[in-house]
Amino acid sequence: MFGSRPFTTRLHDRATNLWPLALLSFGESWHNMHHSDPACARHGADPHQIDISAAVIRIFERLGWATGVHWPTRARLDRRRIKFTDEIAPAPPPSGRRQARPAEH
Repeated sequence: MFGSRPFTTRLHDRATNLWPLALLSFGESWHNMHHSDPACARHGADPHQIDISAAVIRIFERLGWATGVHWPTRARLDRRRIKFTDEIAPAPPPSGRRQARPAEH
């Protein structure tokens, strides 16, 4: 209900990121990323997002207790990130009116 949705999810999936709960939930409140890419070990994928669970998984991986861990790469995140471009919502002309088509000669 509350929070941001920077990543694409399935239709009708309303999972959000709620930063105030990140410390209390050990990073699990970055839930939008989890629903976008459930196999990813890190749910707080952006640099400013604290994800204590991912730190524990990283330690387990280094100790050899966890293998085959899927870490987010820039390309992996960019494929799932919602892109706000002119293709999705074209901006109206500056005057608010439709622009006239150039005359054909």
